[in-house]
Amino acid sequence: MPRNAADGRGRAGLVRPGGKTPAAALRARKTLFALLGGLGLFLYASCSGQITGQLAQDTSGTLQIQAGLEPNIISLINTLRSLGPAGTRQGPILDAAAFNSALQAAPGVKSAVLRNNGQERIAGTVSISRIGDLFLAGNGFIRYEGSPGAPSGKLSIHLDRATGFRILPLISSEAVDYLSALMAPVATGEALSKKEYLELVSSVYGEDIAAEIAAAGIGARISVPGAISSVKGGTFSGREARFDIPLLDILVLEAPLDYEIAW
Repeated sequence: MPRNAADGRGRAGLVRPGGKTPAAALRARKTLFALLGGLGLFLYASCSGQITGQLAQDTSGTLQIQAGLEPNIISLINTLRSLGPAGTRQGPILDAAAFNSALQAAPGVKSAVLRNNGQERIAGTVSISRIGDLFLAGNGFIRYEGSPGAPSGKLSIHLDRATGFRILPLISSEAVDYLSALMAPVATGEALSKKEYLELVSSVYGEDIAAEIAAAGIGARISVPGAISSVKGGTFSGREARFDIPLLDILVLEAPLDYEIAW
């Protein structure tokens, strides 16, 4: 049975990572939605974003990030924030300072300088010390093939429900709570199709929220230190690869997402 927003009942058998039930996640929404959507770095519910990356020959790099929430999700978050304690009702919905703190502690990140452009948007730069260490060194998320300074190389990114679950706490300590409140399979682990997920969101939050999630996406433009010979999951020109990723694909991960750049 779909979860009812009024009584907090969960879908049968659904338990969040960490052992908490959806009902607990639903109660947590009143205090945890302050940062919802800043996961737009990779995942953000009803968030659209743009990532521009540059990879250097020594495998260091930078990510220029812009992310923002869509109107209906902003309205939903503000409503939920109004139900929580007074301290959760003020300040930006996307808290750049909180994301800076979490990202700076993540593997492979040298620094994070994000800023708020209003309450619902963030922008700034994340500096990477070594691309192969980013977030999950040796755990199958990012793989770099080649030697620092070499004229050729290959960068591969793999995202499935297992790697998605491990990445979430590195982006924000409460990421699992936020996305569990939106019942996103990347956080709950529930095996839903994209169609089933949108139907579930629509039944709990309404069709407008589901439509925004379905329409949102992340655009990525990645420059590498050599002429690109092939790209998987996108297009390329010269040294720049381009990827346009539907947000729904990331939230649900009905199938693993694989991207690759070779040069």
